[in-house]
Amino acid sequence: MNISRFDKNTAEFGHNNTILASEVLPKGMTAPFGHAWGYLENGNEMESHSHPTNEVYFVFAGTGTVVVGDQRAKVSCGDVIEIPPDVYHTMICDENTTFLWCALWW
Repeated sequence: MNISRFDKNTAEFGHNNTILASEVLPKGMTAPFGHAWGYLENGNEMESHSHPTNEVYFVFAGTGTVVVGDQRAKVSCGDVIEIPPDVYHTMICDENTTFLWCALWW
């Protein structure tokens, strides 16, 4: 058995140093998709960006706002967000909380 977990102490900066990120799957495991944890604190915002692929975010902890194109929505633990290819998107953490999600893309 090989178990992995997000650890902010070993995560690295991503998206021009606007989030902490790390791989989701255990080391050595391969998958037919890309994957990453995303983590924000205290009202911070991830750099807005787009990808040429489909992407899905699964919110695991905290609350915040997701922006996909011209749409905005409040999100929290248990929410799943579809992000179409080539659409700018970002995550914004609420004040005084932490915000953790995992992203999968293919």
